Amino acid sequence: MAEKLMRVYKKMDVHEVKSHLLIYGDLGGSCANCQKMDIKLDVTHCTECKTEFKFIAFRNPRAHIPKIQKLHAERPQVAVIDYEDYNHHVGEQKAREFLK
Repeated sequence: MAEKLMRVYKKMDVHEVKSHLLIYGDLGGSCANCQKMDIKLDVTHCTECKTEFKFIAFRNPRAHIPKIQKLHAERPQVAVIDYEDYNHHVGEQKAREFLK
């Protein structure tokens, strides 16, 4: 049986995700909690704020499929979340706070 990557939708608290999220781009990652830059994919905790990375969002997931597969094999406890969904919900929260 061949296992493939599939998206799964689950309700989550955006604040909880943000406080434990590594956002990974083309060249490296950044901590969503403290904005520390140049974090490598294999790092389990932020070197600045010491948060544990429980979630990783790839800015361009299609370009990083091999990395996602390797990450899943090496660290199955880390959830890969959709960056566009995350970014949309964070923007929505900022707009609500601004309009209060």
